[in-house]
Amino acid sequence: MAISETVLEMHYHQPLMKLIRETYGVGPTGKFSFFKYSPQKEVFLGFDQAYAMTEISDEDFFEQMKSSAMENGYKLKRTFVAYFLQFKVVNELQKNQKKNPPQIRSKPYYRASLDTTKNDNTGFSQHELLYNLSKNHGAMVYYACPMLFDKAALYEVEVSLEPLRLVDFSSCPSEFSDNSKHYIYFDQRQSDPIWCSEPVVGRAIKADEFATLLVSRLRQSSTDEAIGQVAKLLAQIKSSSGNLPEQISGNESAANGLVQFADALTVIRLDEVIGEA
Repeated sequence: MAISETVLEMHYHQPLMKLIRETYGVGPTGKFSFFKYSPQKEVFLGFDQAYAMTEISDEDFFEQMKSSAMENGYKLKRTFVAYFLQFKVVNELQKNQKKNPPQIRSKPYYRASLDTTKNDNTGFSQHELLYNLSKNHGAMVYYACPMLFDKAALYEVEVSLEPLRLVDFSSCPSEFSDNSKHYIYFDQRQSDPIWCSEPVVGRAIKADEFATLLVSRLRQSSTDEAIGQVAKLLAQIKSSSGNLPEQISGNESAANGLVQFADALTVIRLDEVIGEA
């Protein structure tokens, strides 16, 4: 099994879900579910805590969020949160190169390549789309950069989240729309990320910090506010409105932003019984 972005996303997904659930402290009466969008079926795939799967059309999914906001009350609290983790393969390097940023002084050092090649259908690169997405209010967008270099680690039963570095798009200096090569460098495994070509020090967090931020957003936002924010963001993505590039809307298949962000997007739903009749 080769180390690829898709393999890394699958490798870390379940332990991330467990971490978020434990950080929130879902009680015995609570229910934790997550949703991923399937471009092949053009539906949301919902998974409960036992990983039983259901299929929901995007129209029904939006309606479910709308009805959840109306049905929340004394006995039941249902809320949603969405985030975007685009996994990247990190390479461990020994040889100094002229293009290395001056902050790179260690051996080995680490580098992840960004997808800045413009797509023939959309006219935009993966990085441009994610960068524009991150400008939407409330969007949690990260490059997930695991310091995993041995394929044998992919077969571990107990997956450690310690090697996972989440590079915050809010620290990214540019959409890198020049169609040139760009990278994220790390001097050491726990160093701050460096956006390149023109080196700019960015910000990365650990998995437990990410879970804390996500849970904090769930708890601090009102139910209506949290659901409304997720519903608005997903609607903007689907219609390619908001801060997504307007040119996408000319191509029907490319215009469905849910397809463009399917790998990175996860939506979490939490149901809590909060009172008795």
